[in-house]
Amino acid sequence: MVTELSSTKGRVLAPVLVHGFATAIAVWVAWFVTHLPWLKLPESSATPVVLGVWGATLFVLNSRLPRKRVVPVGIASSVVAAMLGLLILGSKLAKPADASSVSPGVVPSAPLIALGFVGLGLGIGVVAALAAWPIARAQRGDLPASMWLGRFAVVMVLGMAPLLFVGGLVTSTNTGMAVPDWPNTFGGNMFLYPLASHTDAGIYFEHSHRLFGTLTGITAITLLLFTMFVETRRWVNVMVLIAFLLVVAQGIVGGLRVLADSRWGAVVHGVSAQLIFGLFAAIAVVMSSRFRSVIGIKDLLASETARRIRVFSTAATHALILQLVFGAMYRHLRSPHALWSHIGFSVIVAGLAVFAGFILMSQAVRTSSVGVTLNRVGGALVAVVSLQFLLGWAAFLAGGAERTAGNPLEALIRTAHQANGAILIACAVMAFVWGRRLTSK
Repeated sequence: MVTELSSTKGRVLAPVLVHGFATAIAVWVAWFVTHLPWLKLPESSATPVVLGVWGATLFVLNSRLPRKRVVPVGIASSVVAAMLGLLILGSKLAKPADASSVSPGVVPSAPLIALGFVGLGLGIGVVAALAAWPIARAQRGDLPASMWLGRFAVVMVLGMAPLLFVGGLVTSTNTGMAVPDWPNTFGGNMFLYPLASHTDAGIYFEHSHRLFGTLTGITAITLLLFTMFVETRRWVNVMVLIAFLLVVAQGIVGGLRVLADSRWGAVVHGVSAQLIFGLFAAIAVVMSSRFRSVIGIKDLLASETARRIRVFSTAATHALILQLVFGAMYRHLRSPHALWSHIGFSVIVAGLAVFAGFILMSQAVRTSSVGVTLNRVGGALVAVVSLQFLLGWAAFLAGGAERTAGNPLEALIRTAHQANGAILIACAVMAFVWGRRLTSK
């Protein structure tokens, strides 16, 4: 392992990866929202929104670079985003599906369209870079590759969030078997299925979930390689390798769940997805510059305060895992016992999370050298668990007893509860990681 990438690559390649993948995630989310069958937006309205998000994301990211890096990094990162965007562009390369949801093949001009899309990405990169160049600071220096690695870990977490949300929509709308085969889609190439705003909603959600899963897999591979070249802590390398293997296993479990049409398979797939999300949140913490800066420093806090952080963050994390299992069992199996266990246990979970959050926001923590970071984690923990409690009751009262949501609003409420639960687990895991760090010898 090496501590930095070689000089030129470290100054250009590292930010290209971070900005390229971050832009791709923003573009994918914009594409998914604008093509939702519920909205039925015409292509003439959806396309400008997607391109606008693409350019705006690059502009914001590029403006924070050293001025001398804006043009090369801005252009290259846009091309990276375009290459990743080819995975969803495939829906435009296929001929419309017939009555049986099968596409007869790709359009004759598919190679030219794909090449033109990459060229479009190049053009957007040039425009965004030129627009950001006057704003970027000329005196700003290059960041070390280790800091870019930490930022890429954050991008990995952000990239998993839409995957979890779309997966939640699949469950909320009971459309897990809308596409009955795997890894193909209705017998054809998964990346060449013609998704559009007029596609059946169930097929749209299930197939989009598979596409976002592919993006997550590519991001995980990139994080693994990035880590191998930059990270010197062996235990962190092992942690990232385990996380990558779990992502691969998660994809396989998802496919087997479809092939077997198994509700229990759906439970395992749903639970493991949120646990993997929490693991990547932990990786983002240990790769952060703040976490690195306190390695080797002892007695950051009074021992009693540090111990309380560790105890309550650990308890909250474990309680949330059990609460996740109850929730998944009800969502997929409709077990009344799981539902009432989930409702009853929510009081304990909320109490532990709020208590851990308030400890992290206490005066004793605020005055320490890591006070700002821990305060933010604590504040997020309290805010997210409060929202989760409200969303849980909203989901229950808005037709939560039925397996399938009655309308888009009910589906969104249920999915928001599920997705916010994943964020809550991530917050608890971050508190847990810091608790371990503060009490380490």
